[in-house]
Formats: sequence, structure tokens, C-alpha cells
Amino acid sequence: MNLSTGHTIVPAPLRPTYPQPDPAHTDDDPWISVLVPAYNRAATLAACVGSVLASGYVRLEVIIADNGSTDATAAVAQDLASRDARVRVIRHPANLGPLPNWRSCLDAARYPLIHWLWSDDWVEPAFYRRMIDGMVRDKASMALCAARIWWEDTGWQRIKYSLSDQPRSGRDFVKIALNGFSTAVSPAAALLPTESVRRHFTDAIPVRFGLDCNKRAIGCDARMILGAAWEAAQVHYCPEPLVVFRAHNDSITLSSSRKRVQAHYAWARLHWAKGHAVPWRWKLYDYARLAWALSPI
Repeated sequence: MNLSTGHTIVPAPLRPTYPQPDPAHTDDDPWISVLVPAYNRAATLAACVGSVLASGYVRLEVIIADNGSTDATAAVAQDLASRDARVRVIRHPANLGPLPNWRSCLDAARYPLIHWLWSDDWVEPAFYRRMIDGMVRDKASMALCAARIWWEDTGWQRIKYSLSDQPRSGRDFVKIALNGFSTAVSPAAALLPTESVRRHFTDAIPVRFGLDCNKRAIGCDARMILGAAWEAAQVHYCPEPLVVFRAHNDSITLSSSRKRVQAHYAWARLHWAKGHAVPWRWKLYDYARLAWALSPI
């Protein structure tokens, strides 16, 4: 038992069993904490975490936080931890809600970079190497990439968030993101500085217009990206889709109407912008999006 948090942490075996290491691995590679909150994801968790371990990137830990699942998620997580010492498991006896579960992952993170990975998604084998190499090339403190959306029932796919790979300052990226261009809103498509994530993570966005971002865990993710970018000198953006988002009926965003999802994101960004010296012109798009999303038509 971790006395500071009250979470039960399942110990990993003493001897790690790494997959084939990335041939580009060097001792200069940064350490990454991969955070995987999970609730009733027994069917997808092994593929999610397996994709991280199969990448061959050595300097990482995977923290799975089981949010009181009623299926076999805890058993799958324990099995993954028994196979690789880099996997740790946090078990909650009851469901805390999504954001408190996210926070338990974040509290347990030990390394300077964070990768949030949702338990029904997965990364391509080159995710960590391409992102880290891009950060080194651009002298960036964070990286983002395009994403592939995969519809589980039909197999249909779509590429999202594909900006060019030209180097950008953090403030330029925030301007692009707030002005409606297609940029990643999910930190599953990002490597973020841990300390920035801790400063900008919140579960206390005020409820307005009937929009409860905290309960739905919609919009809180985008704030972490905006906050990290606001503090970053440089941001690397990879136009290649290096993460796959599984679209299915149980996903938070697909179980809500498109208008409601857009409204939550617009309100979360506007609330974030209110606490920072963001030029008023950069907020106009989200004001317009919020008005559209809340309109009865």
C-alpha cells in the first residue's frame, strides 16, 4: 500500500524481460512514464500495453491504474506486470471517476516525460523513437503527432491532426490550436514534460452551460497539451499517424453527441485561456464553436 495515496500497487518482478531493444537506443534517450488509466478494458488492455513494450523503446515505465473494474481488467494488468518489470499496476477497489484515476497515474509517474495512452488504443512501433528523435532535432521539450482513427465495427480508418513537421514555438502552436486548426487534443498523441502536466492537470473546471468537463473527462486532456505548449520554447510535430484511436460505442467521445463533445472542449479551452495571457483574438474561434454547439439547431 502506498501510504501517501492509499493506492494498492502490484509489485513487478525483479528481473525485467525486455523485447528486442530499439537499435537506435542510446544512453541519452530520456525516460518516459506511460500512463494507462483503465476501466473494464480486459478485451483491449493487453494490446494497448503490448504495443508500448513491442516498440523496443527501453527507457520507460508503464503505469496501469485499474479504476475498480468489474471485468478481468485487473487480472490482465497483473499478467502484464508479471511479464515485464517496467509495468506497474495501481488498483482501486471502487470506481473513482475518470479524472481521479488519471491523477493516480500521474502521482505515480517517476520520469521526466509523460505519455498518456488510453486503454483501448495503441501506438505504432515507431512512436517513441520518431517522437524523441524529432524533439532532439527541433530542440523541443514536447512532441505531438497525427493519429489514425479506427472504427472497430467497420474497419474504416481516418487520419487526423496532420500538421507539417516544421519547428514551431510553443506559443505559435497554442495560437494554431485555439484558432481551429486540426491539432491533437488527446495527450495519447503527445509526449509532454511531466512537470508541465502536473501544473496544468485539473479536475476542477467549473460547470457552465450544463457542461461538466470533469465528470465526462472531456477537455481536461486538451488543457494539458495547451499548458505544456504555453511553457515550451519549441514544439515538435510529426505528421505521421503514430497512435491509433479505437472508435467504438463504449468510448467517451463516441457515446456523446458531436456537438456536446465540441462544447466541452471549447469551454475547457476558454477556461484555460482565462488563466493565461492569451490574446483575445485567439479565443474567438472557441466562443463561436461554443455558441454553435449550444444552439438548438
